[in-house]
Order: sequence, then structure tokens, then C-alpha cells
Amino acid sequence: MEAHHDKIKTTVILANLGAPGQLHEVRPFLKNLFNDPDIFNFPFGKIGQDFFSSMIAYFRSIKSRKYYAAIGGGSPLHRNTVEQAEKLESALKNEGNYKVVVVQRYWTPMIGDVINQLELEENDRVIILPLYPHYSNTTTRSIFNEWNRHWKGRQQLIRIERFYDHPIYIKACVEKIKSELKKLPRPPHLLFSAHSIPLSYVNDGDPYQTEIENNMEMIMTELGGAYSFSLCYQSRVGPVKWLGPSFEDEVNRLLMKDKKDILIFPISFVSEHLETLYELDMQKKAWAKKRGIKIYARADTVQSSKLFIETLKDLVLKI
Repeated sequence: MEAHHDKIKTTVILANLGAPGQLHEVRPFLKNLFNDPDIFNFPFGKIGQDFFSSMIAYFRSIKSRKYYAAIGGGSPLHRNTVEQAEKLESALKNEGNYKVVVVQRYWTPMIGDVINQLELEENDRVIILPLYPHYSNTTTRSIFNEWNRHWKGRQQLIRIERFYDHPIYIKACVEKIKSELKKLPRPPHLLFSAHSIPLSYVNDGDPYQTEIENNMEMIMTELGGAYSFSLCYQSRVGPVKWLGPSFEDEVNRLLMKDKKDILIFPISFVSEHLETLYELDMQKKAWAKKRGIKIYARADTVQSSKLFIETLKDLVLKI
């Protein structure tokens, strides 16, 4: 006999990248990031991985601390993810026995620590929901792989791999874009900005680029109106070739077409963090203004909006 729905205990894991909340956390956070074999594969095995990730983290942390200092001394990413978890748990309270827990890939609470706690509890199901709208080997798969390195649980394990095409999520994105459009004196060019990934991953079949492009088209269909739009990629690291066009290349192209008003939507992010608050709002803005952009606006990420929480709730309940 099947257990009654409200007797089934389900833990929902909201998994995100993670980010340093204070300046002294920047270097160890970067060390964890560059030590991820799903993104950076250094020579000489584990010893090489540890050595090179430590060295890169040391040198990059010098600049990165300045960037985090400019946005208040740390990232709001974890705080925002906790708020999303709390609101999701509240939204699920009348739907059954649900608990929502936060994990981060590169900073606390770490996946291994959360799994250790889970294994002390009684759960019938565990749902892992990475807060990346689009699937990529560099993000979603990295979380699943790290989970598998630690997971020994007997509970039913369910993975949610993507949600960029969820109709409520599309509405959540459009809501944020419309909110910013209302503030502008004239219709801008809509510039969608996504976190770039190494081009080699795309060439090897990573679906990220295709899903980003599909997501953009869905948002524009829902938005309606005669807005011009295009896509660029940000946050490249290191000497390898990355997915483009870059933000700078795309802005230069727009200026050549005499498009000087832009509204940016950070399409690959659901929370505010360094890439939005510093890279887009400060660094890229200053550069674009110098190049001749007249209106430079950015729509908020979906964060803990009602529509985004509805998206997460629907994803969980439809399993």
C-alpha cells in the first residue's frame, strides 16, 4: 500500500554556486572554484589540481577582494538563496511534508556537509534542484557530480536539470524586464547577458548555448512589442576561447548601428551577485558609457519574486 501523500517526507535541495559573504572568504572560495575538475582540469592529477587552484586563487583574490569590497564587502548570493528556500518551503507547507535546504557548490554550506546531515534524518525522497535555469556541464553537472561523490543515502533521489522553459519562469523574467522598461524615456535595445563557458564545452555538445538562445526567444515572445534584442556573454576567465560574442563586442556592434540605449537582462542568473552588481552595474556600465551608450539600464534578476517561487513550487510538485 502506498504511503499517503502528506506522510511522505521530502527534502528539497536548492543548490547554487555559492559566493563569499565576507572579504576574508574570497580566497578559499576561489580555491574551491578553481579546484572543480568539471571546469578546470589541471595536469599532474590531484597534486596538480591542488597546486594550480591554490596559486590561481592566491593571485585572483587580490583583485577579487576589491570587487567584493565595491559591492559592500561580500556577495548577497547566499542570503538570497536562503530567502528563496524559506519562501519555497512556506509555499509548499499545505502540499505535504516538505523541507527545503540550501547547499552551495563552492562555499558553505557545502554539499558534503549537507549530505552528512541528511543521512542522519529520515527522508522518503530527496529532490536536488540546482538554481541554474539552463543545463551546463560547468554548472548543473558539476553539482550532480559533487553530490555523487558524497551521496550514500538510501532515499529516492530525484534531479531537476533545468527550468529555463517553464512558462511561469518566463513570466517571472518578463515581469522584471517590464518593471525596468517603465522607468525609461524611450524603448531601448534589449541586451541579454549570460555567463560565458569555454567554447570547447559547446563544441563537445554542452546544451547551454542552445538553451540560452531558446530562453531568450521565449522571453521575447512573451514580452511582445517591437523591441530589438540580442545576446552577449560575460565573465570569461583565462586564456582559452570562450563562448561569444562578448559584452564589449556586442556593444560595439550596437553602436555601429547607432543603437545607444540598452536594457540588460542577466538571463543566466536568478540572484544578484558579483557578476550583476559589480561586473554589469559598475565595470561594464563605465566602459559602455565611455564608448557612447546613452541609456544603460539593467533589469533585476528574479530573486525571490512571487512568480519565481511559483516556478520552483510547480517544479517540485510535478515530480
